[in-house]
Amino acid sequence: MTLLSPGGDLLALTRPGEVGLVAVAPDGNADLAATDWIAAGDWHLAGWAAPTLVALRRRGELGLLDTDRRMLTSSHPVVGRTLRYDGEEALIAVVRDGRPMLCVHRPDDGGYRLLDGTEGVRSVAAWDRNTLVFTSDRGVTLIQDGERIDLDAVSAAGEGPLVALTGEGEVPGVLDLATGRTRWCEKGSGGIAVSPSGLLLTMAWTDHRYVYRVLDPDGHIIGTPVPDHGIATDLTFTADERHLLGRHQSPAASPALVRWDIHSGRMEPLPGQQREEITVRWRHRESAQSPEWLYEPENGHGGVVLHLHGGPRSQLRQIHEPMIAALVDAGWTVIGMNYPGSSGYADSFRDVVVGDWGGADVAAVVARLRELRGDRPLCLYGQSYGAYLALLAAAPGLVDAVAVWAPVTDLNALLESATGLHRQWLRTELGALAEEPDELRERSPIHRPFSAPRLLVGHSEGDDRVPVGQSRAFVERLGAERYVEQQGNGHEPADMAAWTAAVVAHLVAHTVREEVSV
Repeated sequence: MTLLSPGGDLLALTRPGEVGLVAVAPDGNADLAATDWIAAGDWHLAGWAAPTLVALRRRGELGLLDTDRRMLTSSHPVVGRTLRYDGEEALIAVVRDGRPMLCVHRPDDGGYRLLDGTEGVRSVAAWDRNTLVFTSDRGVTLIQDGERIDLDAVSAAGEGPLVALTGEGEVPGVLDLATGRTRWCEKGSGGIAVSPSGLLLTMAWTDHRYVYRVLDPDGHIIGTPVPDHGIATDLTFTADERHLLGRHQSPAASPALVRWDIHSGRMEPLPGQQREEITVRWRHRESAQSPEWLYEPENGHGGVVLHLHGGPRSQLRQIHEPMIAALVDAGWTVIGMNYPGSSGYADSFRDVVVGDWGGADVAAVVARLRELRGDRPLCLYGQSYGAYLALLAAAPGLVDAVAVWAPVTDLNALLESATGLHRQWLRTELGALAEEPDELRERSPIHRPFSAPRLLVGHSEGDDRVPVGQSRAFVERLGAERYVEQQGNGHEPADMAAWTAAVVAHLVAHTVREEVSV
């Protein structure tokens, strides 16, 4: 994650255990080799709270990192994330009776002052002592001098006094807080950022990637910073308003901070970065079962890995996935399946497994494996919910080897251990199944025979989403050829390089022989 400071002169970065700060020139240029890394333990970057304060978050706590003093100045129990900071008040989202509300946090006594009329808040665009613009599940609301005004928009972003809006039907616009007026532009995209002079950055999802445009105050397009391949994210204006700063990545190249010249669209990586690159061909296609991404090595050995992403409400896009990159680099053809329940393919496809975990999604995975089964090696990899599907779908004769990370193995135990928002989300996802323990047992891998050959299981010991006990109990009951447990509190591997190496070695050792190499 990367965030530009309110003044545009500092960039906050994050990597495991550290938060980094690097000076940014007005044109967005920065030498990342000069990044000042500050130890942050298991805290994660949440946002800028003030020019010298970075908001950090870990499960159940909010922290404020003083960048001048290089220390965590305070931490408080919260649910949600820091949104804005003003003097000694932090505007955050908390949960009351199952619904998020905005409140002002007072660090002196650790108390909260709830803000009436902010139920269902999703994000905050602008905040000062008398003005608040936020997006909720009811739309966009402006509160100014105590007066509440519901705006004709679905989302808002920006720092103020100008705020980027997105109206119904993907219509971008700019709200001027000084006048309360909104100027709307031509439909077809959403407003995501606005510069002090009124340049509007818009974004639309087209051809499986984000397409950006920069509009002048009259609504004319003056720039289209779109990469030739891959995907660009987290774009924002630099201080000189001639460049955009953001991230670029593709299946062939790991994420890198880059800047775009607004007018020419030219992309230039910032110096001081080490970017991983591989040779791979990729494309999106439809199979009989579901949409998928195909990743092919330049010189492969013929083996295929069916890759199942986490979720279920997620999707595989043309981004850099370390596991896929490692497999392709080792000669595997990888098929990234966006199984039923994945987002990005209309609500009907996304919601088909709500109340049906381990139903239509598993059936689609099994059918795809049967289509792929042949004389060549065929393996299965899944992560989180995808690991749950992999354990249910793997069977003798279908796959040669299986590797999973952080699998859900016991739905009843997962529901019993979940608390707060996680429990609420889980019950919504399971639907009527949440009240049927016998059915949950039937759909849990730990209570079903597992006879697929050659299983590798990995998990983080302090996983804050899927408890490590899910893997430990499965391995103790049903066994695995190898079990890898990493230190760390996250849901993702703390040492991704070690995990990818373990998976590649596991699959190659059991399936790929020198005589079948091409």
